[in-house]
Formats: sequence, structure tokens, C-alpha cells
Amino acid sequence: MILWALLLACQDGAQVFLSEEEAVKIVFRHGEKVVRRELLLPVEVHAAVEDRLKRRVENRYRSFVEIRNGEATGVALITDEVTKTLTMTFIVGVDLQGRVIDVAVLEHREKIGADSAKRKFLDQLLGKTLRDPIRRKKDMLHVVGATMSCDAVMRGTRKVLAVVQEYFLDRPENLHAIVQEADPVVQQRYGMGSLCTITAYGPKAAVEQALDDVRRWDGILSNYLEESELSQLNRERSLHPSTDLTAFLRDCRKYSDLSDGAFDVTVAPLVDLWGFRNRKYRVPSSAEIEATLRKIGRDHVVFENGSVRLIDGTTLDPGAIGKGFAVDRAVEILKKAGVNSAFVDFGSSVFGLGTPPGEEGWRVAIRDPFQKERVLGSLRLKDASVSTSGNYEKFFEVDGRKYGHILDPRTGIPVEGVASVSVLASTATASDAFSTAIFVGGLDLARRAGVEALWIPADPNAEPRMTDGWVPE
Repeated sequence: MILWALLLACQDGAQVFLSEEEAVKIVFRHGEKVVRRELLLPVEVHAAVEDRLKRRVENRYRSFVEIRNGEATGVALITDEVTKTLTMTFIVGVDLQGRVIDVAVLEHREKIGADSAKRKFLDQLLGKTLRDPIRRKKDMLHVVGATMSCDAVMRGTRKVLAVVQEYFLDRPENLHAIVQEADPVVQQRYGMGSLCTITAYGPKAAVEQALDDVRRWDGILSNYLEESELSQLNRERSLHPSTDLTAFLRDCRKYSDLSDGAFDVTVAPLVDLWGFRNRKYRVPSSAEIEATLRKIGRDHVVFENGSVRLIDGTTLDPGAIGKGFAVDRAVEILKKAGVNSAFVDFGSSVFGLGTPPGEEGWRVAIRDPFQKERVLGSLRLKDASVSTSGNYEKFFEVDGRKYGHILDPRTGIPVEGVASVSVLASTATASDAFSTAIFVGGLDLARRAGVEALWIPADPNAEPRMTDGWVPE
């Protein structure tokens, strides 16, 4: 029953009766589980629906499938229909025999006509099928003073019945796929020296395709695989790059510019000099560092006439951005496959797409760099990424002094005084690149870049610093 005492009247005359969650609970009172999906009708299904109804209708809907004992028992769609000049939003539930389970109004935007949301009118729709007229003066009694709104509900109910029939009942494989995807698919693949894990509420094939693409990017960007395109560029100094490598290099230049060189993909000669690439660690002389710095800088990567050249002996190391870049490409693949709830975990870079069912976001724990088993706090990710850069795993010591693997491309020496930096951003590429850049350039860079960050000093007794928008649970 709609609780009229809870009705909210907006300034423009709109009346909000129910939230999405409340509406779904009205339609599906006894379901063990309700799976939400953004439904985009295929062209042939959309055409079939319009042919049934003899009118134009939209091809996108919020859909909900009720599951009991591992089987689908009903489908509901939230839809909009024009009343007089504005629209109203309502939900229609349909069982697997094509009969209306229930109808409830979420929002009515006209100043008049809201009586169409009363049970006296809506209860007439229970049990209706596509074989029924569902029309005023045919098999429905409208509410006086709400004629246009009642007509909108009747039109919308027939529309939902048609969509459910064409997409779910006539094509049961679509319903079966949603039932199979009610529990998340979890798949893993190794690449870029780390394990990439994807947890997704969606087709297994989409997850596998995304992981295949992560491995493909490893084959493009690895500076350890001799056959990779980036290794070829490092060897030959010049080539006509693929569109993939070009996009990557353009992003590298972008984040180098945004960080005033604190992030720089041309840091590879310094990584080699300090022995971090082959683990033959050494502390180079000042003269060696000065000579190597002449090979460093974003202007050493030159695009001209469709080719890319590396000048002055520079080489590229994708380590500070490659994982984030690959994560974003994987997320793009998942989105194109219709997945709107997934978590991509590539070790130091993660991305939360949408939210897991019933949650506000994907929970990500931030590890204490001094005690691996201790968690400093956690964040909830929704369409956002977190990446962490730290010196607590890759370092060497000489004469009691610790040298970490994160090098300042402007000075040529390892950054000191920082244990780890975590960055929250809208893309994994940004969070990955800026976690290194802020490690090198300081927390003020986060504010200039418009990202949120947690900066933890190397002294375990010192207080961490964070931007105003970094709000852990």
C-alpha cells in the first residue's frame, strides 16, 4: 500500500511517492533475491515491441528479476510515460505467464492527476495480460480529474508487458543469463607482473574478454618482453606506433604535464642506473646521475609524421601508469558488454564500477605500510579508482640507508621521507599516475590536480596527511 502520509510535494508540483528500492519491494514481496539490470533492447527486439504496440517507445529500461530457489519468478520494469506535458515514473511487475503482478507509482510530475497513483485505480491492472485491451471504457475505469495520468499508466503497462514478452518470455535465454549472473563472476589472469582479478555481476564472457585485453596490453607495454611494441621502440628508437601505443604515450605526456614532470615515463635510464630493473642494486655517483638525467624528460618522446622517436638515449618504463591504463581499458570492455557492477583489482590499482548489490560502493582497504596485516581504513568506490605507490616492498639498503624504487625524474635519486601515497580519482590511469607523481612531488600536487590523496610519511610515528575529500570509513 502507498503511504500517502509520506508523500513529498516538490516546488514544481511533482509528487514523489516511492524510491526505487521501495517500489521494487512492493512488486516483489517474497523474492529471495532481486537482480537489477540496465536493459538496452537489441534492435530487433525494440522493433518487435513497437510493432506490437503500434507506437514509438524507448529502448532503455531499469529492469529487475525476482529469483526464488535459483529460478526466476518475475520481471519488473521502471518506465516513464507522458501525462499532459510532463512525465510520471512507475514500476510494473510481470510474472512468467505474462500477467501483471503489481503496479506502483514512484513519481508524478504534473500538478494534477496524482490520484492515478491510488490503489483503487492501480488494482484494476492486476492479472492483466497483452490479450487485454487495458484501455479506458474498455476494461479500465479511470479516476475523474486524472484522466491523462490514468491513460499514461495504462499505456505504460501495455508497454512493459510487450517488452517482457519480447525480451524475456519469447527469448528465455535472456532470463536464464540473468539468473546465472545473479552471483558474481570471479576470474583471474596474470599480467604486468601481477595478478588481475575481476569480480563482476555480468556475463562470464565479458569478464574473460576484459582479462584477455589486460594480457594484450601487457604484450604492448611490457619493457621486459622483447616482442612487445614498447620494447621495440626502446630498441629501435623510432617506429610507426599502433593506435594503442599512441594512446598510451599521449596519456603519459598528459600526466607528465599535469604533474610538472613528477611523473615521467622516460625514467627508465634512472631505473637501470640504480639497478632496480635487474636487481643489481648500486648507488651511482653524482656524475653518473647527472649524465643520466640528460636522457630524462617528456620532451624526449617526439611525434612527427606518424612516427614516434626517442631522443638523447632515453627509454621508457611504463611501471607507474601501465596497470592503471590497462584497468581502464578492461572497464571499458565490461561497460560495452552491459556490465554495470564490477570490481577490477590489479594489485596496486583498482576500479569499482557501479556498486555491488545492496551496497553503497565497493569496499577497498588501505593497508598500513609499516604493518602489512593492519588496515588504516577503507573507502567505498563507485565509478572510481584507487591506486597506491609505496617504497615498503621494493628497496635496498647500503650502510644502513634505505633506497626505494620510486625515483624523482627531476633529481635522479630515490624519494625519501614518504612511505606510501594512495590516490582516489575517476579513472585508474589518473590514480596510478598521480600516486607516483604525488609520492615524488608532494601532497599539494593532489589539490592542483583535483584528486584526493592519502600521504603517509616514512616516520611511523608521524601523522599521515590527506586532502579534504579523502574521507575513509
